[in-house]
This record gives sequence, structure tokens and C-alpha cells, in this order.
Amino acid sequence: MSTSNQSTPTRPQMTKEQAALYRPDIVLSHDTASEEGEPWDPIAPALASLPRKAKPDYRVDPTDLSSANCFASIQRAINKAVVDAKTKKITDRLVIEIAPGTYNELVYVPSLEVDGKKVPLTLIGRETDATKTVISVNIDQGLTADAYTMRFSSAFLELDDSIRSMFEAVSARGDFDIGTTNSCVMRVCNDGFEAVNLTIENSYNEDRLTPDVADLPADERPLNEKGQLAYGQHQAVAVLIDAADRVYFENVRLLGDQDTIYFKTNEPRETVKSYYKDCHIEGDVDFIFGNSTAYFDHCRICSKGARTPNTYVAAPSTNIHIPYGIVFWDCDFIHDDSEAALAGRFHLGRQWFERVRATPYGSSPVPGYNCKLGDLSHYEEPVGTIALKTLEAVGKVAVLHSRIGDHINPAAPWTDWNGGEFDRDGNYLPAPWAPRFRPVQYDLDDFTRYLEDWLAKEGLDYSTLDKTLPFIGEYGNSDNGEN
Repeated sequence: MSTSNQSTPTRPQMTKEQAALYRPDIVLSHDTASEEGEPWDPIAPALASLPRKAKPDYRVDPTDLSSANCFASIQRAINKAVVDAKTKKITDRLVIEIAPGTYNELVYVPSLEVDGKKVPLTLIGRETDATKTVISVNIDQGLTADAYTMRFSSAFLELDDSIRSMFEAVSARGDFDIGTTNSCVMRVCNDGFEAVNLTIENSYNEDRLTPDVADLPADERPLNEKGQLAYGQHQAVAVLIDAADRVYFENVRLLGDQDTIYFKTNEPRETVKSYYKDCHIEGDVDFIFGNSTAYFDHCRICSKGARTPNTYVAAPSTNIHIPYGIVFWDCDFIHDDSEAALAGRFHLGRQWFERVRATPYGSSPVPGYNCKLGDLSHYEEPVGTIALKTLEAVGKVAVLHSRIGDHINPAAPWTDWNGGEFDRDGNYLPAPWAPRFRPVQYDLDDFTRYLEDWLAKEGLDYSTLDKTLPFIGEYGNSDNGEN
């Protein structure tokens, strides 16, 4: 095992002083859009040995429905908690205990406020072994809203409007695809939400029957070499943190392929925070992604190579004004022993150029190409516009005190967005220019250097922003960690 303690152009190392600013109590105390009272420190209660609420308020157990507060469905238990909080004026945390088993249902956790106070919910598996309590659904972004409605509408009948409206917003898309955001198994809009001792899985794996093949005999359906339906690698989210703040996951397994966990804020220049302790997250493409602040503490990050020769762990789209994006602290970056993983060309991440349609980066071969700042991101060859929030979605990741397996390209773990690739020796293999291209940017200096003339022409100035923290940086990591 070797250590990565020497800074290179593709593996910038932070200073000790910079690294100290990534401690969880500092990162998670950063002001947010929904800050209440004291800064959030989710670690302090555990360090003080403060016990969790001993007796749950509600139980989910399909084998025992003897009490009024026991349910066969997780969503029905959540609904009861929401209704009780509103009608009985409950403002304390409400805890839902889930019996071991597999629950094939969508789980929507709404925002909940009573008398001006936000009421947090907790879902906790009764067994401490997270593999015993599984929430699993096969759903992907290519599913039409009409098909989504047919599959899931019965589960949302007669629920509180705060939950029902979440379902109806997706259903209303009709014959359009539901999209990445709505392809989630669990959707969390609840500030202060907790999940403990659970597995949450999006089981989609290129295996959804589309109308054109549904009527074909099984042996005539087109399959790829892996035995999966030969159609695109769709986004399929296990958990969406939907602008919810102070979200806490402990001993949770998040399973999927592309886009396993998505955390987002509705206001690009304001962040919300989520914290993951002793969790296992796995996927292949951009499987930890979003524009809000997410902290992974002592987690296992597993890159899967069964479907694709190249994988990307993180795809942050953090706004340039937000100091912290995705932080990995004392994590193990492991793999699935697939042939692709053993080739050692996987990546720690790429910066998601969120909603880009036309780029101000690079040199375009398109005659007359021009990209200007606009209200929306749009492109009609050869002229395009880029919205300010798209331009400022620079993406930030810090990896500290972690063990990085040999499936990650040691010379070039970070790569361009919609650009070329690096080989294992760190040699850049450029791809043809594309209208959504952006090179990897490690700090504010990179951003201004690439766009200096363009920013001046558009009247944009970022020279006063704090340069203390990088966009991408490492500290105290070791390479070739054990799988």
C-alpha cells in the first residue's frame, strides 16, 4: 500500500491547514437555507452516548397488525405519523420502526411543519444488520409517467395531501418520461429526517420491458452480452434528498447502478446538508451526485464494473459560491472484482456540468459557434446560451484520510465532463469537442484561467471569491487499499 501525499497536476493535495477545515463539525455547521437555532452537529449525540428514542411511535410489520400503530406498509406508517402530527399538534421527532423483510414500495417522506416547527421523522430497521430490512423497487428515468401511475397509484390512495401531491406531480407528466429526479425509490423532503439500519435499493438493471419488446417471446427479446435487455443505461436513483436539510443516514446500504444517491437544493447559492455514517454505497456511473453538501464518514464506496468499462463515483454540481460539496472522510473506496474494475481505469469522479446545452469552454469546430450568457441553457447550432446557475455549477469534492483501491486510476482519478479520458498512466486521450464539454477544474484559478476572456466579455467577475478551499482536493489518502 502506498500513500498519496505528493501533489501532482491531476492529484492536488491540500495543506494540513486546508484539511482541518473539512472536519464534520465545521462542514456541517455551515449556514444553510433552512438553518434553525444552533449549528448542526450530528456526531455530538453519539460521542456523548445519548441514547436514541427507545420506544418507536409506529411499527411496520406485515406479520403483526394487532395494534393501531402497526402497519403493513412503510408509506402508510409515514402517512399516519404525518396525520397525527398535524391533528394532535405533535412537534417532537416521530420514530417508525421497520421489521425485517423486503418492502417493494416507493417511500415518500414529505416536509412536515406544525405550529411553525419542523417535525422530523426517523425510519429505523429493527435489526441492526441492514441487510435484513430492504426497500427495493425497479424504477428508472425512462419510465413514462402514465406507466408510473399504473404501477404505483394504489399505494398513494387516501394519503395526506403532502404525500399525495408528491405522487401527483410525477403522474401529471403523462406520456413523458418521469426523468432522473423522479426515478427514486425513496424521496426525502423532511428536514431532520433519519434513516438507520436499512437497505434501500433501486433494482433497475437495464431490464425494464418497453412496449416494443413486451409482446415478444422471452427468447426473442434483444439482450446484451450480460443477458440484460439491450437498451440504454438509464438513471435509476435509490435515494433522493430533495432540498431537505440536516438529513442523517447511519448503517444504511444504498444500492443501484447509475445515480444511486442524489442530493439537491432548490436554490443553487444556498445549500442543505446530509450526513452518512457507516454506510455502504454502490453503483457505476455518477452514483453519488448532486449540488448540496453531503458528508460521508467511515463509509464503503463500491464501484461496480459489470455494465461499463469506466465508472465515476462522484458527480458534484456544487455552486461556485458554496464552500463544501461532497466530502469523503475516512472512507474505503472498493470494487466488485469485475474485469473492468481490475483493469484499474475507474475514476473518483467528474464535475457535473448540470443542465448544460452549450459550453464556453474549448475550441469548437462548428463554424460560427458562439455561446453567451442567457436566462436559460439552450443550443441551436451554431449559437447557444448558458444560464448563470449552469455556469456556476463547478462541482466540489474532497477525499481525506481514505483508502483508495487499485480500481481507481492512480494517475488521473478525476476526468473531464463530456470530454476525453485518461489512461492508467495518466495520458490524456481527447475526445472530439462537444457542446457540453468542460475540463476538470481543481480550483477557482482553473475556472478563471479557462474562461478569463469570456467572463470579461459577459461582465462576470469572481475575483473576490474566497480561494481557501479547492474545488477538488485530497489529503492523507492511501492508494491500493484492500478490496
